[in-house]
Amino acid sequence: MKRIFKLKGELIFFVIISMILGFIIGRTAVDTYRKSNIGMEKLKSSAIKRSRDNTSYIIKELDMASRDEKIIIENIKKIEDYLNKGYVQRIFFVDNDGVVIESTDNLGVKQIDLGSKQYEDIKVQGNTFTSKNIINLNENRYVTITTNGYCDDDFSIMEIWIALCIIIFLILVSGRVRYINRIAKNVRVIAKGDMTKRVDVKYKNELTQLAEDINYMAQEIMEQDASQKEFITNISHDLRTPLTTILGYSKMIEEKKYSNEEELERYVSVINRKGMYLRTLLEDFFDYAKLSSMDIKMDKEVININESIRQLLDGEEISFKEKGLELEVLLNSKSIYTYGDPMLIARAFENLISNAVKYSKGNSKVTIKLKEETIEEISYGVFSVYNIPRENLSDKEVDKLFKRLYKSDSARSKGGSGLGLAICQEIVKCHNGFIKAQKINDGIEFFIGLAEIH
Repeated sequence: MKRIFKLKGELIFFVIISMILGFIIGRTAVDTYRKSNIGMEKLKSSAIKRSRDNTSYIIKELDMASRDEKIIIENIKKIEDYLNKGYVQRIFFVDNDGVVIESTDNLGVKQIDLGSKQYEDIKVQGNTFTSKNIINLNENRYVTITTNGYCDDDFSIMEIWIALCIIIFLILVSGRVRYINRIAKNVRVIAKGDMTKRVDVKYKNELTQLAEDINYMAQEIMEQDASQKEFITNISHDLRTPLTTILGYSKMIEEKKYSNEEELERYVSVINRKGMYLRTLLEDFFDYAKLSSMDIKMDKEVININESIRQLLDGEEISFKEKGLELEVLLNSKSIYTYGDPMLIARAFENLISNAVKYSKGNSKVTIKLKEETIEEISYGVFSVYNIPRENLSDKEVDKLFKRLYKSDSARSKGGSGLGLAICQEIVKCHNGFIKAQKINDGIEFFIGLAEIH
Protein backbone atom coordinates (compact mmCIF):
# COMPACT_ATOMS: atom_id res chain seq x y z
CA MET A 1 0.00 0.00 0.00
CA LYS A 2 1.50 3.32 -1.04
CA ARG A 3 2.16 5.83 1.69
CA ILE A 4 -0.04 8.91 1.74
CA PHE A 5 1.35 12.15 3.21
CA LYS A 6 -1.09 14.69 4.57
CA LEU A 7 -1.28 17.87 2.50
CA LYS A 8 -1.53 19.82 5.75
CA GLY A 9 1.80 18.34 6.88
CA GLU A 10 3.41 19.25 3.56
CA LEU A 11 2.25 22.86 3.86
CA ILE A 12 3.60 23.11 7.43
CA PHE A 13 6.91 21.69 6.19
CA PHE A 14 6.99 24.26 3.36
CA VAL A 15 6.34 27.08 5.85
CA ILE A 16 9.26 25.95 8.04
CA ILE A 17 11.58 25.61 5.02
CA SER A 18 10.47 29.04 3.77
CA MET A 19 11.22 30.63 7.16
CA ILE A 20 14.68 29.04 7.39
CA LEU A 21 15.68 29.82 3.80
CA GLY A 22 14.18 33.33 4.03
CA PHE A 23 16.19 34.09 7.16
CA ILE A 24 19.46 32.73 5.71
CA ILE A 25 19.07 34.49 2.36
CA GLY A 26 17.84 37.74 3.93
CA ARG A 27 20.61 37.86 6.53
CA THR A 28 23.25 37.06 3.91
CA ALA A 29 21.94 39.74 1.54
CA VAL A 30 21.80 42.42 4.26
CA ASP A 31 25.26 41.56 5.60
CA THR A 32 26.71 41.64 2.07
CA TYR A 33 25.15 45.04 1.49
CA ARG A 34 26.45 46.36 4.79
CA LYS A 35 29.98 45.23 4.01
CA SER A 36 29.97 47.12 0.71
CA ASN A 37 31.37 50.71 0.55
CA ILE A 38 27.89 52.18 0.16
CA GLY A 39 26.59 50.10 3.04
CA MET A 40 29.46 50.99 5.41
CA GLU A 41 29.15 54.71 4.73
CA LYS A 42 25.43 54.55 5.38
CA LEU A 43 25.95 52.60 8.62
CA LYS A 44 28.61 55.01 9.88
CA SER A 45 26.43 58.00 9.10
CA SER A 46 23.53 56.37 10.92
CA ALA A 47 25.75 55.50 13.90
CA ILE A 48 26.97 59.13 14.21
CA LYS A 49 23.42 60.43 14.09
CA ARG A 50 22.17 57.97 16.69
CA SER A 51 25.13 58.59 18.98
CA ARG A 52 24.63 62.36 18.83
CA ASP A 53 20.87 62.09 19.30
CA ASN A 54 21.35 59.92 22.39
CA THR A 55 24.09 62.23 23.73
CA SER A 56 21.86 65.29 23.22
CA TYR A 57 19.07 63.52 25.07
CA ILE A 58 21.34 62.64 28.01
CA ILE A 59 22.69 66.20 28.22
CA LYS A 60 19.15 67.50 28.38
CA GLU A 61 18.00 64.90 30.95
CA LEU A 62 21.03 65.58 33.18
CA ASP A 63 20.31 69.31 32.93
CA MET A 64 23.99 70.01 32.20
CA ALA A 65 23.09 73.52 31.13
CA SER A 66 22.58 74.34 34.81
CA ARG A 67 26.25 73.59 35.56
CA ASP A 68 25.08 72.44 38.99
CA GLU A 69 26.99 69.34 40.07
CA LYS A 70 24.40 68.28 42.65
CA ILE A 71 21.57 68.41 40.13
CA ILE A 72 23.61 66.45 37.59
CA ILE A 73 24.54 63.75 40.14
CA GLU A 74 20.89 63.48 41.20
CA ASN A 75 19.74 63.21 37.58
CA ILE A 76 22.32 60.48 36.85
CA LYS A 77 20.57 58.35 39.49
CA LYS A 78 17.13 59.09 38.01
CA ILE A 79 18.04 58.34 34.40
CA GLU A 80 18.97 54.68 34.94
CA ASP A 81 15.49 53.44 33.86
CA TYR A 82 15.99 55.09 30.48
CA LEU A 83 19.46 53.60 30.14
CA ASN A 84 18.06 50.09 30.57
CA LYS A 85 15.68 50.65 27.64
CA GLY A 86 17.85 52.63 25.22
CA TYR A 87 21.30 52.47 23.69
CA VAL A 88 23.30 54.31 26.37
CA GLN A 89 25.01 51.86 28.64
CA ARG A 90 27.24 53.93 30.93
CA ILE A 91 27.47 57.53 32.26
CA PHE A 92 30.36 58.69 34.44
CA PHE A 93 30.70 62.01 36.29
CA VAL A 94 34.45 62.51 36.88
CA ASP A 95 36.91 65.14 38.09
CA ASN A 96 39.82 66.68 36.22
CA ASP A 97 41.96 63.55 36.78
CA GLY A 98 39.26 61.13 35.60
CA VAL A 99 38.37 59.92 39.10
CA VAL A 100 34.74 58.74 39.13
CA ILE A 101 32.50 60.77 41.39
CA GLU A 102 29.19 59.22 40.29
CA SER A 103 28.16 56.61 37.70
CA THR A 104 25.23 54.56 36.52
CA ASP A 105 24.65 50.92 37.52
CA ASN A 106 27.39 51.02 40.20
CA LEU A 107 29.86 49.45 37.79
CA GLY A 108 32.78 49.73 40.22
CA VAL A 109 34.93 51.79 37.82
CA LYS A 110 37.19 54.08 39.83
CA GLN A 111 38.88 56.17 37.14
CA ILE A 112 38.33 57.04 33.47
CA ASP A 113 41.02 57.96 30.93
CA LEU A 114 39.96 61.38 29.78
CA GLY A 115 42.56 61.65 27.02
CA SER A 116 42.10 65.02 25.31
CA LYS A 117 39.31 65.71 27.82
CA GLN A 118 36.73 66.65 25.17
CA TYR A 119 36.14 64.50 22.08
CA GLU A 120 33.76 62.18 20.24
CA ASP A 121 34.92 58.68 19.23
CA ILE A 122 32.66 56.30 17.24
CA LYS A 123 33.57 52.78 16.13
CA VAL A 124 31.35 50.72 13.78
CA GLN A 125 31.43 46.92 13.54
CA GLY A 126 28.81 45.23 11.41
CA ASN A 127 25.46 46.74 12.33
CA THR A 128 26.58 47.79 15.85
CA PHE A 129 28.49 50.82 17.02
CA THR A 130 30.28 51.99 20.18
CA SER A 131 30.70 55.69 20.88
CA LYS A 132 32.48 57.58 23.64
CA ASN A 133 31.71 61.25 24.32
CA ILE A 134 33.57 63.39 26.86
CA ILE A 135 31.73 66.60 27.71
CA ASN A 136 33.31 69.38 29.78
CA LEU A 137 31.05 70.72 32.54
CA ASN A 138 33.59 73.17 33.99
CA GLU A 139 37.35 73.36 34.56
CA ASN A 140 37.33 70.48 37.05
CA ARG A 141 34.34 68.30 36.09
CA TYR A 142 33.51 66.12 33.04
CA VAL A 143 30.70 63.81 31.97
CA THR A 144 31.59 60.75 29.85
CA ILE A 145 28.84 58.97 27.93
CA THR A 146 29.53 55.52 26.42
CA THR A 147 26.86 54.32 23.95
CA ASN A 148 26.41 50.85 22.49
CA GLY A 149 23.69 50.24 19.90
CA TYR A 150 22.64 49.33 16.38
CA CYS A 151 23.58 51.50 13.43
CA ASP A 152 20.29 50.66 11.75
CA ASP A 153 17.10 49.06 13.07
CA ASP A 154 16.67 45.42 12.03
CA PHE A 155 13.16 46.25 10.80
CA SER A 156 14.53 46.14 7.26
CA ILE A 157 15.83 42.61 7.87
CA MET A 158 12.43 41.59 9.24
CA GLU A 159 10.63 43.01 6.22
CA ILE A 160 13.04 41.29 3.83
CA TRP A 161 12.68 38.02 5.74
CA ILE A 162 8.87 38.13 5.62
CA ALA A 163 8.89 38.96 1.91
CA LEU A 164 11.36 36.15 1.16
CA CYS A 165 9.32 33.68 3.26
CA ILE A 166 6.20 34.48 1.22
CA ILE A 167 8.04 34.25 -2.11
CA ILE A 168 9.76 30.94 -1.24
CA PHE A 169 6.50 29.47 0.12
CA LEU A 170 4.64 30.43 -3.07
CA ILE A 171 7.39 28.83 -5.17
CA LEU A 172 7.23 25.62 -3.11
CA VAL A 173 3.43 25.32 -3.32
CA SER A 174 3.15 26.53 -6.93
CA GLY A 175 3.30 22.93 -8.21
CA ARG A 176 0.40 21.92 -5.98
CA VAL A 177 -1.61 25.00 -6.99
CA ARG A 178 -1.05 24.29 -10.70
CA TYR A 179 -2.05 20.67 -10.09
CA ILE A 180 -5.29 21.75 -8.38
CA ASN A 181 -6.06 24.05 -11.32
CA ARG A 182 -5.38 21.18 -13.73
CA ILE A 183 -7.72 18.91 -11.74
CA ALA A 184 -10.44 21.59 -11.83
CA LYS A 185 -9.97 22.01 -15.60
CA ASN A 186 -10.24 18.26 -16.21
CA VAL A 187 -13.34 18.03 -14.02
CA ARG A 188 -15.00 20.73 -16.16
CA VAL A 189 -14.07 18.78 -19.30
CA ILE A 190 -15.57 15.60 -17.80
CA ALA A 191 -18.68 17.51 -16.73
CA LYS A 192 -19.19 18.58 -20.36
CA GLY A 193 -19.40 14.94 -21.41
CA ASP A 194 -15.85 13.86 -22.32
CA MET A 195 -15.67 10.75 -20.13
CA THR A 196 -12.35 9.70 -21.66
CA LYS A 197 -10.57 12.58 -19.93
CA ARG A 198 -8.39 11.56 -16.99
CA VAL A 199 -6.44 13.45 -14.32
CA ASP A 200 -2.71 12.75 -14.14
CA VAL A 201 -1.91 11.20 -10.75
CA LYS A 202 0.91 13.06 -8.97
CA TYR A 203 2.30 13.40 -5.46
CA LYS A 204 1.34 11.20 -2.52
CA ASN A 205 -1.22 13.18 -0.56
CA GLU A 206 -4.92 13.98 -0.55
CA LEU A 207 -4.59 15.49 -4.04
CA THR A 208 -3.48 12.06 -5.26
CA GLN A 209 -6.55 10.46 -3.72
CA LEU A 210 -8.76 13.19 -5.20
CA ALA A 211 -7.33 12.59 -8.70
CA GLU A 212 -7.81 8.83 -8.38
CA ASP A 213 -11.40 9.30 -7.19
CA ILE A 214 -12.17 11.65 -10.10
CA ASN A 215 -10.72 9.13 -12.56
CA TYR A 216 -12.73 6.36 -10.91
CA MET A 217 -15.89 8.50 -11.11
CA ALA A 218 -15.29 9.23 -14.81
CA GLN A 219 -14.74 5.53 -15.52
CA GLU A 220 -17.91 4.57 -13.65
CA ILE A 221 -19.96 7.23 -15.45
CA MET A 222 -18.54 6.11 -18.80
CA GLU A 223 -19.43 2.48 -18.04
CA GLN A 224 -22.90 3.48 -16.86
CA ASP A 225 -23.39 5.55 -19.99
CA ALA A 226 -22.37 2.59 -22.15
CA SER A 227 -24.65 0.35 -20.10
CA GLN A 228 -27.49 2.83 -20.53
CA LYS A 229 -27.05 2.83 -24.30
CA GLU A 230 -26.92 -0.96 -24.33
CA PHE A 231 -30.00 -1.04 -22.12
CA ILE A 232 -31.96 1.14 -24.54
CA THR A 233 -30.77 -0.98 -27.47
CA ASN A 234 -31.86 -4.17 -25.73
CA ILE A 235 -35.22 -2.68 -24.77
CA SER A 236 -35.80 -1.70 -28.39
CA HIS A 237 -34.91 -5.21 -29.52
CA ASP A 238 -37.00 -6.99 -26.87
CA LEU A 239 -40.02 -4.78 -27.58
CA ARG A 240 -39.68 -4.93 -31.36
CA THR A 241 -39.59 -8.74 -31.55
CA PRO A 242 -43.02 -9.48 -29.99
CA LEU A 243 -44.52 -6.37 -31.59
CA THR A 244 -43.37 -7.55 -35.02
CA THR A 245 -44.95 -10.96 -34.38
CA ILE A 246 -48.22 -9.43 -33.15
CA LEU A 247 -48.42 -7.04 -36.10
CA GLY A 248 -47.58 -9.83 -38.54
CA TYR A 249 -50.27 -12.21 -37.30
CA SER A 250 -52.79 -9.36 -36.97
CA LYS A 251 -52.17 -8.47 -40.59
CA MET A 252 -52.66 -12.09 -41.64
CA ILE A 253 -55.95 -12.21 -39.73
CA GLU A 254 -57.05 -8.88 -41.20
CA GLU A 255 -56.31 -10.16 -44.70
CA LYS A 256 -57.93 -13.51 -43.85
CA LYS A 257 -54.79 -15.42 -44.74
CA TYR A 258 -55.75 -18.55 -42.85
CA SER A 259 -57.20 -21.74 -44.23
CA ASN A 260 -59.51 -22.75 -41.38
CA GLU A 261 -60.73 -21.88 -37.89
CA GLU A 262 -58.01 -23.98 -36.26
CA GLU A 263 -55.29 -21.93 -37.95
CA LEU A 264 -57.09 -18.73 -36.96
CA GLU A 265 -57.17 -19.85 -33.34
CA ARG A 266 -53.43 -20.57 -33.52
CA TYR A 267 -52.78 -17.05 -34.83
CA VAL A 268 -54.88 -15.58 -32.01
CA SER A 269 -53.06 -17.75 -29.48
CA VAL A 270 -49.67 -16.50 -30.71
CA ILE A 271 -50.87 -12.89 -30.56
CA ASN A 272 -52.20 -13.45 -27.03
CA ARG A 273 -48.99 -15.14 -25.87
CA LYS A 274 -46.77 -12.41 -27.32
CA GLY A 275 -49.06 -9.76 -25.84
CA MET A 276 -48.78 -11.33 -22.39
CA TYR A 277 -44.99 -11.49 -22.79
CA LEU A 278 -44.96 -7.83 -23.85
CA ARG A 279 -47.04 -6.85 -20.81
CA THR A 280 -44.68 -8.74 -18.49
CA LEU A 281 -41.72 -7.05 -20.17
CA LEU A 282 -43.20 -3.57 -19.75
CA GLU A 283 -44.17 -4.24 -16.12
CA ASP A 284 -40.61 -5.34 -15.37
CA PHE A 285 -39.21 -2.25 -17.10
CA PHE A 286 -41.57 -0.06 -15.10
CA ASP A 287 -40.74 -1.76 -11.79
CA TYR A 288 -37.02 -1.59 -12.45
CA ALA A 289 -37.24 2.12 -13.35
CA LYS A 290 -39.10 2.90 -10.12
CA LEU A 291 -36.71 0.86 -7.97
CA SER A 292 -33.52 2.21 -9.54
CA SER A 293 -34.71 5.82 -9.18
CA MET A 294 -35.87 5.15 -5.59
CA ASP A 295 -39.29 6.41 -6.71
CA ILE A 296 -41.24 3.71 -4.95
CA LYS A 297 -43.30 3.75 -1.80
CA MET A 298 -42.41 0.94 0.56
CA ASP A 299 -44.67 -0.33 3.32
CA LYS A 300 -42.06 -1.50 5.79
CA GLU A 301 -42.72 -3.74 8.75
CA VAL A 302 -41.00 -6.40 10.82
CA ILE A 303 -40.64 -9.58 8.73
CA ASN A 304 -40.05 -13.12 9.90
CA ILE A 305 -37.69 -14.28 7.12
CA ASN A 306 -38.16 -17.98 8.04
CA GLU A 307 -41.90 -17.72 7.68
CA SER A 308 -41.66 -15.72 4.44
CA ILE A 309 -39.53 -18.47 2.85
CA ARG A 310 -41.88 -21.22 4.06
CA GLN A 311 -44.85 -19.43 2.45
CA LEU A 312 -42.97 -19.06 -0.85
CA LEU A 313 -42.02 -22.75 -0.90
CA ASP A 314 -45.49 -23.96 0.05
CA GLY A 315 -46.64 -26.09 -2.86
CA GLU A 316 -43.47 -25.46 -4.90
CA GLU A 317 -42.23 -29.05 -4.43
CA ILE A 318 -44.42 -30.07 -7.37
CA SER A 319 -42.71 -27.52 -9.67
CA PHE A 320 -39.30 -28.90 -8.70
CA LYS A 321 -40.38 -32.53 -9.19
CA GLU A 322 -41.85 -31.75 -12.63
CA LYS A 323 -38.41 -30.48 -13.64
CA GLY A 324 -36.72 -33.54 -12.17
CA LEU A 325 -35.09 -31.50 -9.39
CA GLU A 326 -34.44 -32.43 -5.78
CA LEU A 327 -35.25 -29.64 -3.31
CA GLU A 328 -33.30 -29.31 -0.06
CA VAL A 329 -34.37 -26.64 2.44
CA LEU A 330 -32.07 -25.72 5.37
CA LEU A 331 -33.55 -22.93 7.47
CA ASN A 332 -32.02 -21.52 10.62
CA SER A 333 -33.57 -23.14 13.71
CA LYS A 334 -34.07 -19.73 15.30
CA SER A 335 -36.38 -17.24 13.60
CA ILE A 336 -34.56 -14.39 11.90
CA TYR A 337 -36.27 -11.01 11.63
CA THR A 338 -35.63 -8.00 9.41
CA TYR A 339 -37.36 -4.71 8.70
CA GLY A 340 -38.63 -4.00 5.19
CA ASP A 341 -41.37 -4.25 2.60
CA PRO A 342 -42.62 -7.85 2.75
CA MET A 343 -43.92 -7.82 -0.86
CA LEU A 344 -40.63 -6.59 -2.34
CA ILE A 345 -38.49 -8.95 -0.27
CA ALA A 346 -40.76 -11.87 -1.18
CA ARG A 347 -40.38 -10.90 -4.84
CA ALA A 348 -36.58 -10.96 -4.57
CA PHE A 349 -36.63 -14.39 -2.87
CA GLU A 350 -39.19 -15.73 -5.35
CA ASN A 351 -37.08 -14.58 -8.31
CA LEU A 352 -34.08 -16.61 -7.12
CA ILE A 353 -36.28 -19.65 -6.50
CA SER A 354 -38.03 -19.44 -9.89
CA ASN A 355 -34.68 -19.00 -11.66
CA ALA A 356 -33.47 -22.18 -10.00
CA VAL A 357 -36.56 -24.03 -11.31
CA LYS A 358 -36.16 -22.63 -14.83
CA TYR A 359 -32.43 -22.96 -15.39
CA SER A 360 -31.25 -25.89 -13.25
CA LYS A 361 -29.77 -28.96 -14.85
CA GLY A 362 -32.10 -32.00 -14.84
CA ASN A 363 -31.76 -34.54 -12.00
CA SER A 364 -29.76 -32.06 -9.88
CA LYS A 365 -30.27 -30.71 -6.38
CA VAL A 366 -31.41 -27.20 -5.48
CA THR A 367 -30.47 -26.13 -1.96
CA ILE A 368 -32.22 -23.24 -0.23
CA LYS A 369 -30.69 -21.96 3.01
CA LEU A 370 -31.26 -19.32 5.63
CA LYS A 371 -28.55 -18.56 8.16
CA GLU A 372 -27.16 -15.79 10.34
CA GLU A 373 -23.92 -14.11 9.36
CA THR A 374 -21.98 -11.20 10.90
CA ILE A 375 -20.17 -8.89 8.48
CA GLU A 376 -18.27 -5.87 9.80
CA GLU A 377 -20.07 -6.17 13.15
CA ILE A 378 -23.51 -6.15 11.49
CA SER A 379 -25.75 -9.20 11.79
CA TYR A 380 -27.46 -10.32 8.60
CA GLY A 381 -30.08 -12.89 7.79
CA VAL A 382 -28.61 -14.50 4.64
CA PHE A 383 -30.97 -16.26 2.20
CA SER A 384 -29.19 -18.37 -0.42
CA VAL A 385 -30.14 -20.59 -3.37
CA TYR A 386 -27.68 -23.08 -4.84
CA ASN A 387 -28.29 -24.82 -8.15
CA ILE A 388 -26.37 -26.40 -11.03
CA PRO A 389 -27.27 -24.56 -14.26
CA ARG A 390 -27.80 -26.35 -17.56
CA GLU A 391 -24.84 -24.55 -19.12
CA ASN A 392 -21.53 -24.09 -17.38
CA LEU A 393 -21.01 -20.36 -16.74
CA SER A 394 -17.58 -18.76 -16.53
CA ASP A 395 -16.63 -16.42 -13.68
CA LYS A 396 -16.97 -13.50 -16.11
CA GLU A 397 -20.51 -14.56 -17.02
CA VAL A 398 -21.41 -14.92 -13.35
CA ASP A 399 -20.30 -11.33 -12.76
CA LYS A 400 -22.67 -10.18 -15.52
CA LEU A 401 -25.75 -11.92 -14.10
CA PHE A 402 -26.94 -8.79 -12.26
CA LYS A 403 -26.48 -6.62 -15.35
CA ARG A 404 -29.67 -5.21 -16.83
CA LEU A 405 -31.13 -7.34 -19.63
CA TYR A 406 -28.24 -9.81 -19.50
CA LYS A 407 -29.31 -13.29 -20.61
CA SER A 408 -27.23 -16.39 -20.94
CA ASP A 409 -27.75 -18.52 -24.04
CA SER A 410 -30.10 -20.97 -22.32
CA ALA A 411 -32.06 -18.13 -20.73
CA ARG A 412 -32.83 -16.59 -24.12
CA SER A 413 -34.81 -19.61 -25.13
CA LYS A 414 -36.87 -19.31 -21.94
CA GLY A 415 -38.07 -15.77 -22.65
CA GLY A 416 -38.29 -13.31 -19.79
CA SER A 417 -37.21 -9.69 -19.60
CA GLY A 418 -33.68 -10.26 -18.36
CA LEU A 419 -34.40 -7.82 -15.53
CA GLY A 420 -35.20 -10.33 -12.78
CA LEU A 421 -31.81 -10.27 -11.04
CA ALA A 422 -31.39 -6.54 -11.69
CA ILE A 423 -34.75 -5.96 -9.96
CA CYS A 424 -33.61 -8.18 -7.08
CA GLN A 425 -30.48 -6.09 -6.78
CA GLU A 426 -32.45 -2.83 -6.63
CA ILE A 427 -34.84 -4.28 -4.02
CA VAL A 428 -31.92 -5.30 -1.84
CA LYS A 429 -30.32 -1.85 -2.25
CA CYS A 430 -33.57 -0.25 -1.05
CA HIS A 431 -33.21 -2.34 2.12
CA ASN A 432 -29.49 -1.60 2.64
CA GLY A 433 -28.61 -5.25 2.20
CA PHE A 434 -26.32 -7.10 -0.17
CA ILE A 435 -26.77 -9.51 -3.06
CA LYS A 436 -24.11 -11.55 -4.82
CA ALA A 437 -23.51 -14.68 -6.85
CA GLN A 438 -20.67 -17.12 -6.32
CA LYS A 439 -19.56 -19.97 -8.55
CA ILE A 440 -18.98 -23.19 -6.60
CA ASN A 441 -17.60 -26.03 -8.76
CA ASP A 442 -20.28 -26.63 -11.42
CA GLY A 443 -22.97 -24.76 -9.51
CA ILE A 444 -23.86 -21.18 -8.62
CA GLU A 445 -25.03 -19.92 -5.26
CA PHE A 446 -26.98 -16.68 -4.97
CA PHE A 447 -27.02 -14.77 -1.68
CA ILE A 448 -29.33 -12.06 -0.36
CA GLY A 449 -28.30 -10.51 2.96
CA LEU A 450 -30.76 -8.40 5.00
CA ALA A 451 -29.88 -6.60 8.21
CA GLU A 452 -31.20 -8.53 11.19
CA ILE A 453 -33.22 -6.94 13.98
CA HIS A 454 -33.58 -8.45 17.44
